[in-house]
Amino acid sequence: MLKALIIDDEPESLQAVSNQIKTFCPQLQIVASCDGAASGIEAINLHQPDLIFLDIEMPGMTGLEMLRTFSEIKFGIIFITAYNKYAMDAIKLSALDYLLKPLDTVELMNAVKKAEEKFFREKTMKRFQVMLDLMEGRESTEKKKQSHTIALPTLDAIIYVQLDDIVNIEAQQNYCKFHFSNRPSILISKNIGTYEDSLVPFNFMRVHRSHIVNLSKVHEFRRTDGGALVMKNGNAVDISRNKKEEVLKRLGGG
Repeated sequence: MLKALIIDDEPESLQAVSNQIKTFCPQLQIVASCDGAASGIEAINLHQPDLIFLDIEMPGMTGLEMLRTFSEIKFGIIFITAYNKYAMDAIKLSALDYLLKPLDTVELMNAVKKAEEKFFREKTMKRFQVMLDLMEGRESTEKKKQSHTIALPTLDAIIYVQLDDIVNIEAQQNYCKFHFSNRPSILISKNIGTYEDSLVPFNFMRVHRSHIVNLSKVHEFRRTDGGALVMKNGNAVDISRNKKEEVLKRLGGG
């Protein structure tokens, strides 16, 4: 879900845009609605939104002037305005889209779809670049530190662990259990699929619908009963039949 922020000095328009987004774009979470540029700047710094809906013609500071106060724009922009004369300026600022008031529902949905595609494309490319950096050994100390740490939300805390300490992850209905080499297991309030994509670049593999393993923590491959892994902490992990060849290949035994 993308975090969205609305900035518009007209209360009726602010409410109308908010209602349209809630009704037709449920994939967006509105984190704040602001009635001017000053409160908009404050909300952007506070919430770090993925996308902003920004009115251009506002008293005191226009939307275009507000954007120029940021040294770096890290969010997508969809301009909303009653005036078509600002279109060229909006294009120069690389806006995702430019919508005239009152907003057309189809145009709004298309603009949001475009924002989603751009966000997830950039997220995928960033993850791929981290993987390349790791392979080529070019990441900075800080990036390395960040990419090797994961935050795990439990029912009463958020626990930060090193990826290399994780041995395997076990699905438990809508939860999952992390098993470690150096500490007791932790039950996490998210399902196992939440972690699959983000861990794959770091030598983890989904070997079964109920199991993700750290391949560097595998102690033994057992051929009996269709195949299983014995991890360095002693845990036995079943392998799906359709994953057996890939597991052996990744472990260097295929």
